[in-house]
Amino acid sequence: MTVGKKIQKYRKSLGLSQEELGQKLLVSRQTISLWEKDQTVPTIDNLMRLSEIFEISVDEILHSESKEQSAEIQPNESYRFTFLKQELNEIYRLQRKSVYKRPIVFTILCVLMILFFIGSSAPDIMIGFAFGTFLFGAVSYIKGIRTYSKAWKNSIEKICKSTYEYKVFDNYISVNIYCENEKIRESKCFFTDIDQIQQFGKWLFLQFGGQSFIIRKSDLKENSAFYSYMYKNLSRIIEPPVSNKWRTISIILFVASLLSIMGSLALVGAVSNANGLFVENMWLFFLLTPIPISSIIFGFVLKSKGYKYKKNIIVGFIMTFFLCIYGSFTFMF
Repeated sequence: MTVGKKIQKYRKSLGLSQEELGQKLLVSRQTISLWEKDQTVPTIDNLMRLSEIFEISVDEILHSESKEQSAEIQPNESYRFTFLKQELNEIYRLQRKSVYKRPIVFTILCVLMILFFIGSSAPDIMIGFAFGTFLFGAVSYIKGIRTYSKAWKNSIEKICKSTYEYKVFDNYISVNIYCENEKIRESKCFFTDIDQIQQFGKWLFLQFGGQSFIIRKSDLKENSAFYSYMYKNLSRIIEPPVSNKWRTISIILFVASLLSIMGSLALVGAVSNANGLFVENMWLFFLLTPIPISSIIFGFVLKSKGYKYKKNIIVGFIMTFFLCIYGSFTFMF
């Protein structure tokens, strides 16, 4: 219980409102409110008057509370990290791989789609739409990669000069950043507010509130709570191994989702060769939507079990979107 909470407790025990207590102390109601919210602390004179009104000692308001707080604020885990430029360059190299994966997959799918449309003598509007999708996506990805690379390179020098302190409590993490032994930033993040914790080789990336913080895995305790935070499941203290069964199903659904566009195009092409119609047969794209939808559902199953799940969900949503878009061409044109 903080000093402010104690003042509120004793005030209510006497049946006084904030305004009535303020009148006894010759201060405003807003001042009492700030005390009780722990945004300000009473002066020595006000503490003496509070002790008389509440009929308790000043020690009960302050000193005993300080002892109580010092016992409460002991972290379960505490770490301090400094990073070398070579180490940060290695982290950047690992992150860059994951950044490039999506553009590469997107480019391959678009090129295959364009080649198929051209080879099957599809209407010009279909070829133009495929080219437009590719160009729009390519520009967006290039812009995003350049922005990411520039931001990372600009931050390397700043990170090298800083020391990062992490304190893990029962339900939140405290992150303090020091530069030349002076605290320049302090952040507090509750377990429920963590966006994600990603693994990149020997490091973890803690992300919350639009900020990213690096954690060196080799310095963590064997059963560090960071692993449970990673999976947002406090019952999982260490990283769970993925069984062969789950891994196999995940890979099959991931690949099948990626190939669902090609399968749909092949199906439409085969039917079009028989009846001479192409756009009218585009509704057949809808027939393969159960594949990426299954990938999405399985991704959430993996998430509930604490395994990696994002690739199944992401590719599932993307492929479902494209299948529905192309399938709707029958009704649009």
